[in-house]
This record gives sequence, structure tokens and C-alpha cells, in this order.
Amino acid sequence: MDHDAPFCYDVIRTIIFWCLGFRFLMSFLPLLLLFLSDIDECATQMHYCQSNTMCMNLPGSYRCDCLPGFTRVDEYSCTEHDECASGQSLCDENAICTNTIIGHLCTCKPGYVGNGTICRAFCEDGCRSGGTCVSPNTCVCPSGFTGSRCETDIDECAEGLIECHNHSRCVNLPGWYHCECRSGFHDNGSYQLDGSSCIDIDECILQTHTCWNNSVCVNLPGGYDCMCTSGPGCSGNCPQEDVIRRNGEDWRPTYDRCAVCSCKDGQTFCRRRPCDCADPDEDLFCCRSCDNRPSSQCLDQSGRTLYRSGASWLYGCQQCRCLEGEVDCWPLVCPVLLCEYTAVAEGECCPRCVTDPCLADNLSYDIRQTCMDPAGVTRLSGDTWHMPKSPCTVCKCKNGKVCCSVDLDCLQNN
Repeated sequence: MDHDAPFCYDVIRTIIFWCLGFRFLMSFLPLLLLFLSDIDECATQMHYCQSNTMCMNLPGSYRCDCLPGFTRVDEYSCTEHDECASGQSLCDENAICTNTIIGHLCTCKPGYVGNGTICRAFCEDGCRSGGTCVSPNTCVCPSGFTGSRCETDIDECAEGLIECHNHSRCVNLPGWYHCECRSGFHDNGSYQLDGSSCIDIDECILQTHTCWNNSVCVNLPGGYDCMCTSGPGCSGNCPQEDVIRRNGEDWRPTYDRCAVCSCKDGQTFCRRRPCDCADPDEDLFCCRSCDNRPSSQCLDQSGRTLYRSGASWLYGCQQCRCLEGEVDCWPLVCPVLLCEYTAVAEGECCPRCVTDPCLADNLSYDIRQTCMDPAGVTRLSGDTWHMPKSPCTVCKCKNGKVCCSVDLDCLQNN
């Protein structure tokens, strides 16, 4: 045998092995390529993502993402995010928070109105006289008013809450009161709230007395007296209606059946005669407050309070009175104030004296009193301008003082 034969056999075996191996490898190539390519576990549902998640395919793997409104529990599952329980809601404190899949819902509680993020108390009958509804059907009244709807004015004078100086008398006003100088007194210009600024008027010096003939005027606190000296013209009698009324005499004038007049030291004094409601023969024309007949009674504007004839009450800024079954109202008469600046407080009808021109409602502008704005420009009294870099702040020159205020509507719209 040729000595090269073993080598040739080895070469032939090697070639056959490689040929067979190549054919075997080629037959499994598709499977190998399939094994080496990425598998989309999401599309083939070969993932472990739970509900409330979204499967996201990754090269050689996948990821479970939480749907909007859910938070992660682990890598495969998510749970709903409860903004209500976590305190992350935008609901008002007077609203009910309801958790939803994509967020939460705010609903105002019973007795409140609004969009849920802002809820305001609702008072069915409203709050009068400037009152504020703070909780369902509950009003907080401004000073001077009371009642469930702030409908009742507190009569500070009748309640004894106010003690005016003895030279003045207490006059009740809606939500307020006023110590008005008594007859024979006037204010000295300081307008003290308790009426202590009321001083005596000397009718004798001012020649406002009615002393006549030979009588002499003598000034008294809050009035005067006529002293009769001597002489035939100093009898103290009073000539009235073609007759002479004697000093000290009382009578009823023919022109007013409800009045009674008296003669005192030559002077005639007339006044409303007092009423005696216990007297069955009392004149109801003069004493309307004694009229208890149902046909003479009146209901107030709210339809809830019944007044008898002659009774008076305040409604808004009007004085109302029941006159034999009919309601008659007229504007409330406010005291005359001689101070420079006045203002009407919220819930009140009559002005008060104020010292700050910025608080004044009615102001007579004095162009001689100017103001300096932030830009150094001189402004006349009555001029208005906007503050630089603050378009919602409006300033006005009021007699030498700069008064600024913020426009709330402007803030909300900007």
C-alpha cells in the first residue's frame, strides 16, 4: 500500500465532515435567526403587565408603563392615584372631592354654591343691610344690625346702649346713631360723637328771642326766659285768634285739633297733646298709635311684620309709617354735618365726618393743592393715573394727598 494513503484518507474525511456540518448548519439557520431576533412580547401577549398599565416593547425585553391617573406599585402593576385621599385635590374646603380614573371631581356641599374649586355659602333669603353670608342660611351682620337676615336695625337709643351728653339727645339711624344737639344748643365745630361739643345758644345776645313789650330776656342753658318788670304792657297775656289768652292758660287751637297751646309770660307754646289709649273716646285721628283695628294695621315690605296705625319703622334708607292701613315712606333725614370731609360707611345711610380725604365720598377739589406722582409729575387735585408696572393700581390726587386703590376686576382679568 502506498505510504501516502493515510494522509489522503484524512483529507477526505475532513472534507466530508465539513460538508455534512455545513448542510446541518444551513438546515437550522432559520431557527437560529429567529432565536437571535427581538421578540415583541407586547404584540405576542407574552408579557406580565397587569391592568391599568401599557406594555412598551424594548430590544430583548419590555416595560410596563402606568396609564394616566395611576401610580406604580411594582414593575408589572399600577394602582389608581387618589388625589382626594392624598390631599392633592383643588377642591374648596366646603366641597366634596370624588376621585375619578383621570383625576377627581369637586362638588360644593349642600348650602354652598360655586364650581367646586371655589364654594361660597348660600343664604336663601339673602343678607340685608350689608350683612355677609358665612355659612348656609347664616348671616354675619355689620355693626348696628341684627336678625337672621340682618333685617333689624338695633335702636342704640332705645336699648340704652348709648349715653349722649345732657346737651344732646340720641337719634337712631339705620345701623348707627347720632347725638343731636338739643333745642337751644349748637355744635362748637368739633362734632364729638357723644354730643359733648354741644354748647348753649345765647338767644338774648343773638336777638333770636321772642320777649316783647317791657319784658327782659334772660339767657338760660338751652333756652331763655322773659322776665316781666313793670308797666301796663307787661301783663304776660297772649293775644290769640282775636282773643286775649291769660298768662298760664291752656287751650286747643281751631286750626289743629291735635294740638294744645299754653300762654306763659306773653309767649304762646303749642305742642302735640298726649294720647291716652286706655280712653275709649280717644281721638284716633290724633292718636293713630291707639288704633288697634285690623283694617288700620300694615305689613312691612317683607310681609312678615305687622304694625298698627301710627307705628314707624326703618326700611333701607327710608323712614316708613303706617297710616290707617297704608304704608307711607320717605327718605331718611340725615343730620347736617359741617365738617370738611364726609363718608357713608357700608350698610349705613347717613354720612359721618372723616379727617382723611382718601376716605371721603363727596369732595370739593381744590386745584391749588397738588400731588407728586412717582414719575415726579405734578398732579392737580382730581387727577387720576396708573402706577408704573402696576396697571391695576389707580391713584388719585385728593386735595394734596395721593390716594391709591387696586381694581379687583383688573387683577382677575390679568
